[in-house]
Amino acid sequence: MNEKVLQLYPREVLILFKEHYKKLSAKDINLVFKTVLIDVLNELGISTFKNEEIVFLEKWFNNIHHQAFIKTLLVNEKLNEIIFHSHEAAQLIFHVQKERVEILDLSAEDFQLSFEIFALKNNISWNFSEPFASFKAEIQGLEFRATLIHHSTSANRKSKIFLRSLQKTSPSLNLLNETPELVSIVQKLIKDKKNILISGSTGSGKTTFLRALLNEIPKEEHVIVLEDTHEIMTFSPHQTSLLSQHELAKKSLKDYCAYALRMSPDRLIVGEMRSTEVVPFMLAMNTGHKGLMSTIHANSCGDALSRIALLFSLYAENKEIDFALITKLACKNIDYVIHMENKKVKELARVLGSEDVTPYFELLYTNES
Repeated sequence: MNEKVLQLYPREVLILFKEHYKKLSAKDINLVFKTVLIDVLNELGISTFKNEEIVFLEKWFNNIHHQAFIKTLLVNEKLNEIIFHSHEAAQLIFHVQKERVEILDLSAEDFQLSFEIFALKNNISWNFSEPFASFKAEIQGLEFRATLIHHSTSANRKSKIFLRSLQKTSPSLNLLNETPELVSIVQKLIKDKKNILISGSTGSGKTTFLRALLNEIPKEEHVIVLEDTHEIMTFSPHQTSLLSQHELAKKSLKDYCAYALRMSPDRLIVGEMRSTEVVPFMLAMNTGHKGLMSTIHANSCGDALSRIALLFSLYAENKEIDFALITKLACKNIDYVIHMENKKVKELARVLGSEDVTPYFELLYTNES
């Protein structure tokens, strides 16, 4: 029997190895290659595989357990995001272009297995019952926001993976290639503790610009940062950061907004406005808190104000509040809106007020390029 096993082709050896890998990884996610290899050898009652078979198995192990196929794509420091559309193809997204790349020697089964392992190594549950996952992860010393979409949600039964690069250091306004005029305006807004809403589409640079604004806050202030995915790094010794876990009671962004007001904040920052958190955030503004900042998905400064009013309307406990009154509340308490496009500030507007459901504002800066 031993002689027969030693003559197996690498693919047949891999089948044996993979069976043992799955069994062991279910118990210990911190496996090393030799552990699996020894387990296979012991069960088969042999002392070794051929050298070429060992090289073949170790390459497979590194690809699946350590996501080596991802690491080969991280050679360009200007890379913003990687989208894995399947086990065969990915898109590399840069600031001004997108590039399609082929993934070689990776089966659909191994692609799925590798990302299931990736999720487990980050203590994330990702499966048929919990098909969506978004979390911070590190690959080859680089930090990413990973978004996993399980194949059970897809018509073609393919999982999709999004890896968005995160900067380890907070950017400076002076390094974002904005005009001196804009930098001067924004620095004064921070100094005067204005309430600021940053709008834009996905990938427009909202979070990067928010992080740059936070660097302008005096270090002695107590700043509370609330997020659902950790993207805003510590920029001050007096920063309190809370990371929501929506599946757990009392750990949503809405809950955190309420808690934060009892923690003597000089400023309150919410990573992104999406749902119920908009209500306590807006009410905090209305009770006199200053220096609040957040981001929101919108197509313009005016659209940002209308959208935050819509979110408040949708998630307020009292559904009888007139939308015109909600719009007035938003326009009364948000002092400025900054709209981002293609990693640059497109518009900066001072909010003047509203008439019925229409927000009114004054554009202080526009970038026509």
